[in-house]
Amino acid sequence: MIEPSSISWLGPVGDIGGYGNVSRNYLRALNLIGLPIQIIYNGPIDQELGKDDILLLSNSQMLHWPVKSLDHTPVLIIHGTPESFAGINKTGYTKKIGITIFETDRIPENWVNLCNDNDMDEIWVPTQFNYRTFTESGVNPSKVKVIHYPIDFTQYDQEFAPYPFPEKVKSFRFLYSIAFDYRKGLDLLIPSYCEEFSDKEDVSLIIKIYVPGWNNDDNFLKEISSYIPVKENNPHIHFIIEKMPRETLLSLYSSCTCYVSTERACGWGMPQMEMMAMGKPVIAVNWGGVTEFMNQNNSFLIEREQELEYVHDKLQMSRPELYLGHKWAKVTKQNVKEKLREAFESHNKREEVASQARQDIRNHFSFQKIASQIKERIFA
Repeated sequence: MIEPSSISWLGPVGDIGGYGNVSRNYLRALNLIGLPIQIIYNGPIDQELGKDDILLLSNSQMLHWPVKSLDHTPVLIIHGTPESFAGINKTGYTKKIGITIFETDRIPENWVNLCNDNDMDEIWVPTQFNYRTFTESGVNPSKVKVIHYPIDFTQYDQEFAPYPFPEKVKSFRFLYSIAFDYRKGLDLLIPSYCEEFSDKEDVSLIIKIYVPGWNNDDNFLKEISSYIPVKENNPHIHFIIEKMPRETLLSLYSSCTCYVSTERACGWGMPQMEMMAMGKPVIAVNWGGVTEFMNQNNSFLIEREQELEYVHDKLQMSRPELYLGHKWAKVTKQNVKEKLREAFESHNKREEVASQARQDIRNHFSFQKIASQIKERIFA
């Protein structure tokens, strides 16, 4: 293969969501490889980004698409859904790589040809789970490579100012931070939490929600409220809707006792990973992308039923091109309740899994570790 001279990165580096977070972390790992990097980005820089993210982007070479001239032998890396791989002039690049992810038991049908296109040399996915779902859906196995998501664990290994909760918030705090979507499993978490606990117990469920730009559901609060059982002794729930800068989000993480996710289909789970890096216990469903870094020794895993079930009807109806006919983990409220109760009552286990989690994230997902994975593929 021709030796690469530089890397051109095309991805949502200025976005506040999951793809943007991952893009910026990949860039930090790429900086350790030693090749010049050009970021190709035409979008805005979200004002909620943290100071470190803004500094990263301000110190990077930013270009707009289309790029008018290339150096000798650049590598092109496109981070996004496979639709973003198409319509890009890839002439002159010595290697063309797409990075993507999906969360259900298969990938959207039109993604298969987009990934198999001769213009794309490799497709990087972050998990063995996605290696299976992509190849079983029809993507050429020789193209699919597993490259983990990196994380700056040092960002979480420090003291944070307490988050200013209202007085009603109890001392034990479960946290779930999400972009509102029917995929996130609030219809499972909220009833399970309310059935398992009462208002007499020292526990709050903190739900941090933002509504991504692609979601035009103005009734999301009404929908979420419908999940709360009609009874007198419901335990405390505190919703955080307002936007917050990265530094405030980390303060929120640090001020909560335990992270909980009831996503029945999760491609990776960056908040789970971040809380683990902070040394916090995490609860998640034992299926999908989270199993790449979560296990019985470093997490509280909610067991699923043996058979999968079809994804939420509203997902299939509103986004059939993505979810029609797809399946995800079938999870009972009883299994969710058991893990919530275990995490609430077992101080020793919380300490054990949190300590192991911090160590595992540090050992296996550092920028240095993932940079070596990337370098091996770029120079292959």
